[in-house]
Amino acid sequence: MVFVKILVFLICVGVGILILKYTEPIVRMVGKMRLAENRLGIGGTYTVWKLIAVLLIFGSLVYLTTVW
Repeated sequence: MVFVKILVFLICVGVGILILKYTEPIVRMVGKMRLAENRLGIGGTYTVWKLIAVLLIFGSLVYLTTVW
C-alpha cells in the first residue's frame, strides 16, 4: 500500500512539474478558457493551469502523508 502511495505521489509530482514547465504549449494546444480570461484578466488561462499543477502536487503530498 505504501508503495502505491509513493508511486502515485511521484507520478503526480512529475505531471505537475511538466504542466508548470510546458504551460504555454498546453494553452496553445487546448485553447484559452473564456471564464478564466474574464474573471482573472489577461493571462488567466495560464494562471489556472499553474494553479492546477500546484494543487495536483499539493494533493498528492496530502495523499502520501494521509493528513486528511
